[in-house]
This record gives sequence, C-alpha cells and structure tokens, in this order.
Amino acid sequence: MIRAGYASMLELPMTLPPSGVVKPATGCDVDPRLEVDDSLDQQAILSTALVSIFRGNFCDFILPNRKTISFKKHSVIYEVGDRERSLYFLQNGFAKVGTTTADGREIIYDVRKKGDVIGELCASALVRPDRAVALENTDAICVPFAEVMETLSHQPGLAVVLVDVFCHALKEAYAQVNSLAVDDTIHRLIKVLSGLATRIGERAGSLAHIPVYLTQEEIAQMAGARRERISTALNSLRRRGIVHYSIRGHLVLDLDAAEAA
Repeated sequence: MIRAGYASMLELPMTLPPSGVVKPATGCDVDPRLEVDDSLDQQAILSTALVSIFRGNFCDFILPNRKTISFKKHSVIYEVGDRERSLYFLQNGFAKVGTTTADGREIIYDVRKKGDVIGELCASALVRPDRAVALENTDAICVPFAEVMETLSHQPGLAVVLVDVFCHALKEAYAQVNSLAVDDTIHRLIKVLSGLATRIGERAGSLAHIPVYLTQEEIAQMAGARRERISTALNSLRRRGIVHYSIRGHLVLDLDAAEAA
C-alpha cells in the first residue's frame, strides 16, 4: 500500500493548475524571447517541489556505500532528452538546473549546492525535460530512480513529511513564477538574488555572499529579462548599496537593504 502511494505521488505524470496567469507581462522590462510556454513554467514548479522532497534525512537512507562521480567546470551532467532515470546527489560544488527552448535558448530554474539533488524531474517523465551543468568542479552520487522508489517504500514514516514538503514547495515555486507577471526587472532581480542568498548564500550579518560565480547572462536566464537590462539593474543596485562584489567577483547581497527596496 505504501509503495502504491509513492508511485501515485512521484511516478505518474503530475497535473498542475494552469499557469497562464503567470506568463511574463508584456512590456519593455521582459525579454520577449523568454515568454515560454506553460509546460516550462510547470517544469520549474515541479522541480522546486521534488528537490525539496529528496533533500535532507532521505540521503541517510540512500547514499551510503555508493561511488562519487566527478564533473569538471562547465561539464553537462545530464541533458534534455536523456532517457537515463537517475538522481544526482551533490557532494560538493555547484550546478545550474534548467532547460532549453525549441529555438535553443537556455532558461535556468535554480542553482544547487552540496547537499542538494538534481535530476529530480525524471520522477515525472521517461525522457528528461531538463538539463544540469556544473558551475565549478562538482562531485555527485548517481542513484537510479528505481532504487530511490524502493528505499521510499521501506520508509513509511516519510509519507507525511513528503506531503507537507511538497505542498510548501509548490506554494514557494508558484510565488517565484508569479513574480514574472507583476514585477519589473529590478524587483525580479532582487527576488532572484534573495532566493540564491537564502538557498546557497554564506551569511555574515545582513550580508549574504553568493559563493559561485554567475555571469550576467545566467542571472538574466533566471530572472526572465534581457542581459542588458540585468546589467543596468545590477549597476543600479550597486549604487544603492544593495549589491556588492567580492574580490573574486562573486555577488554579495545586503538582505536588509534588499527587503526594504
């Protein structure tokens, strides 16, 4: 019975509410090339929810005695269209997760760090709809999805936790996607940077150091805006003391200033 419950939660295709209400608003703030279809919105939402499920204590049950795979900086860990159904549990380094549109443009859903999992969308599709690329030298443990499901079937106490985490993650993911519809470039950028600071940042008082180098193009792919507008917005935030740069060129966000902006 437990096994069937997990199968219905993770293995069957998931139907999400229509996401047309969160299409990027038309206007000069949004890159019209990034007005992607509903399926990509849903992929981002589902990815955020599933990665929350596979984090944390779950790793204690699934990872012992498994080999680590190393990926060099800029290496593709898995690609759109791959048929391998496996999850990758990051042991160190950073990876960006996203997809490519039909005309080859890249969209970034998230940046993941040590302790996170990537490849989670294989739980809902036989063919991968997303891709992951190492942002620096990165080690990961690869676990076939079938083995993940087997582990879950023997841990019935996780069921209540999974439902709670999944619902919370969906709420958070919809809030992220909704910002495309109502926020201008500056405020979308602040939300992207604040999200990165929360998930992967290193805190020192009100300052959060984002410990991986991201290009302006990559930040634009997360914010749904043209690179030129992101460059202008970053300069504006820097003049206002909201954003700083470390010696290595990493972004440093003043969270108190960002919240007040």
